[in-house]
Amino acid sequence: TWGIVTCQMDIIKTVGEVPHARFGHTITYIGQNKAVLFGGAIGDTGRYSIISETFLFDLGSLKWKKIEPTGSVPSQRAAHGAASVESLQMVVFGGATGGGGLTSDDLYLLDLRDGEDKARWMIVPVVGGTPGKRYGHSLVFSKPFIIVFGGNTGNEPVNDTWILNVERSPYTWQRLNTNEELPAVRVYHSAALCNQGAASGMMVVFGGRTSDSSALNDTWGLRKHRDGRWDWVKAPYKASESPMARYQHATLFIGPAMIVVGGRTNNMNDFLQTDVYNTETSEWTSFPTVARFRHASWMIDTIVYLHGGFEPELPNVPVESIKRLDLARLFQGNPKLIRFIPNATIHQATSYQMNQMELENISSKTLDVRSKIQNNSKTIRLANQALVATMYGPEVDAKRQVKKVEIAKLPEEAKKLGVGFQMGHSVGNSEDVAALIDIFIPELLRVRDWQQLGRFPFKREEVLVLCRETIRLFESEPTVLRLRSPLKVFGSLYGQYADLMRFFAEFGAPNDIVGQGDIDSFDYLFLGNFVDRGTKSLEVICLLLALKLRYPDQIHIIRGAHEDIRLNKYHGLAEECELKLGDEPSEANSVFSMLNRLFEVLPIAAVIEDKVFASCGGIGPTIFTLSELETLRRPITLKDEPSMKIQKAVTEIVCQAPSENEDQVNRFLVQNGLSMVLRARECVADGIDELCRGTLVSVFSATNYGGRHANNAAMLTFRKTFKVNGELTSKCLAPMTNSSLDLWLDDRRRNDLERRPATPPRRRI
Repeated sequence: TWGIVTCQMDIIKTVGEVPHARFGHTITYIGQNKAVLFGGAIGDTGRYSIISETFLFDLGSLKWKKIEPTGSVPSQRAAHGAASVESLQMVVFGGATGGGGLTSDDLYLLDLRDGEDKARWMIVPVVGGTPGKRYGHSLVFSKPFIIVFGGNTGNEPVNDTWILNVERSPYTWQRLNTNEELPAVRVYHSAALCNQGAASGMMVVFGGRTSDSSALNDTWGLRKHRDGRWDWVKAPYKASESPMARYQHATLFIGPAMIVVGGRTNNMNDFLQTDVYNTETSEWTSFPTVARFRHASWMIDTIVYLHGGFEPELPNVPVESIKRLDLARLFQGNPKLIRFIPNATIHQATSYQMNQMELENISSKTLDVRSKIQNNSKTIRLANQALVATMYGPEVDAKRQVKKVEIAKLPEEAKKLGVGFQMGHSVGNSEDVAALIDIFIPELLRVRDWQQLGRFPFKREEVLVLCRETIRLFESEPTVLRLRSPLKVFGSLYGQYADLMRFFAEFGAPNDIVGQGDIDSFDYLFLGNFVDRGTKSLEVICLLLALKLRYPDQIHIIRGAHEDIRLNKYHGLAEECELKLGDEPSEANSVFSMLNRLFEVLPIAAVIEDKVFASCGGIGPTIFTLSELETLRRPITLKDEPSMKIQKAVTEIVCQAPSENEDQVNRFLVQNGLSMVLRARECVADGIDELCRGTLVSVFSATNYGGRHANNAAMLTFRKTFKVNGELTSKCLAPMTNSSLDLWLDDRRRNDLERRPATPPRRRI
């Protein structure tokens, strides 16, 4: 067992002002590759001193630095709670001072936004009651709430829950009163925020020590409903599986998987493994890795760091080392868990098995093959469809007696012709998929009479099936699409179904009925931001998904900034699912959860004619190669503070504010042999805008963005003869006179829009 432990854990060598060995402290990751150590106890458990030191750890240089913040410095404490609230900011609450004493009930904020030399502690001004003095509790930030749970008041362990909304002034603590089943009283438990899967948005609590001093092994999730209610949900365990009970441990999340690291029981001879709980399957998996307790832990990407605390060999003397656990290596061979590891990280964990020469040989061969394919594809291009006459009977509209069939499927077509013939598809059962398509497209592709679409016409179960079928299709596609002209490109739609129908009515629709549609002449590319802001996010995304099933090789969909649960949970999609489908967004089997699982497997960019890089956000300051993007494995979870270069690049091209620096754009284009960057996220007054001498183009396809900007919308057309700065044409729409048709009308939503105004459009100078 200990051989396995050594194999999976590394001790990292640090430099600088290394803190003394300690226990009962906190280390909080605050972004920008920095973590803050605060407080704790030094010395052994017989003679120890509790302190109030603050250290900053740089994970890039592995360097410690003791800092001396000004302001209202918290008193010395251990067994307190700490959490990051924003980048370079953290809060501290509670703790013990030794000898049975407790700290004050003040909430402290450490602000490092002006640099470590100007760091400042301050007491957050609070009106009214507080959680009171306590130690061994948990403190978690689930935006916009600081949440305190459990701990010991000095007299007894408790199970009360308190929240503070950091976006509502004056600041007040509120005790939650839930009438449902509650977790047992506990101290020295752990809590962490889950941001993906069935428990997304929940603070998840595990283990601890209860009133009779026995260790616990239960798991609970605290969730907030959209109507303002909070409740506790006990996590189900499979009968044959359960983790070891423990306290003084730590938990962290990677995707929907909760990692339980270290801890102790009342028997010092017990060896506690690292237990992993999959919130999607309710399964536990155990790994023999590390034995520490009363330590501090944090995680970046897939690396778990452990500092200080005690180890079984010397249970009374703390250690000062940092151990590092690589989850990519730990999960190798476990198919249910390895899928939560980003592909780039898997590559890092296994790359030591190949020498540099092997990697270079593989890379050169791949580039050579790709080059040959691209060169050949420019020489001859064959049509991918043919017109086929069908005999459906005299009662059928004559226009529907001609269908388009993929050339590759022509040999099978004779077998299909006849009464009840339906087109085959590459996903699922062909008849089921065709029936699914026939449910959605006739209702939603209403090019001329879209105003007649009333209430959302589909059942929750139908939308779930649509999502499941298209997830299979997207999983079979590459992360970066390679597309050819002729091609139509749409920018951000933001749930404005009316604008999409107007585009289709004015400039052609993706329809294969002869004489009506232009799907035989054009592919369609949608650059993300399909949902939120407008009132018909569900209509837009369901139509696009149904079209993708109908024309899998001609409809192309990539991910945008709002195809992210961090945004669409608050900006419209979750509320639509609730109002139109009776959906409970926090449930694992909800339409909202299923849509976000689908969003995580969408391609993230496209390359058009080997010349144009297209994505929702364009590019940012992180320069990358297309081959780096193409090797990424999905699902991809976007992060607020990505630390790896390729993760930063992904966040930038999908959702962050794009770069308009001409030198950066040119560097990216030259490095990748491209000529133009096309982006969709930015609202522009005319619907289209060119920057950087025409090498950076924005297209925006939602009129009157946010109901207040009166901007035009546009789409782009790449013709067969496309050349950069050549035949690239745009088609524009003006806002409708009654643009309120596509905005939230209720007062609550109007207030939301006023609090979160849409970004004003760029106007030509």
